[in-house]
Amino acid sequence: MKKEHPLPELLAELKDFLALGLPGTAVTTDYPFQQRKLPSDRPVVWLGVEKLAAPGSSFAPYLGEQGEAAVTGREVEVTLRLEILHRSDGNACYRVFGKLCQRLLLEEGRPRVRELSCGSVAFDRESGAFRLVCRGALTGVLAQREESALPLREIQVKKTE
Repeated sequence: MKKEHPLPELLAELKDFLALGLPGTAVTTDYPFQQRKLPSDRPVVWLGVEKLAAPGSSFAPYLGEQGEAAVTGREVEVTLRLEILHRSDGNACYRVFGKLCQRLLLEEGRPRVRELSCGSVAFDRESGAFRLVCRGALTGVLAQREESALPLREIQVKKTE
């Protein structure tokens, strides 16, 4: 049986991973945040996808076998967009960015994030908060396990002249 939507599942797993490492910070994938939804006393991190690239390979989408099931999927390069919002303290956005760097780049068990960057904090009238836009590059495999597929038993390579 195939997973129908692996990208939202990836975002949900990242959200849970970040929430564990950012106590006192609300982490969400719901967008956009409006002024009435922002908490007044703590920062909010919004997590989304800005760009998705799926480079191909000669064996795509076959990734191998796991038990008796074939695993298929795609190697992906995801550009994450993280927006850090705080109603009253622009410097808090930078502090949260530092914690994001620690969590996504330096800790064990982290996802395969290659880099993180951020711009400048600016006050955003629409959300009524200071906003820091960050980007991160993540590489990974969106894999799907196919229970009904027969396992691969033999590979033959023949040379033709």
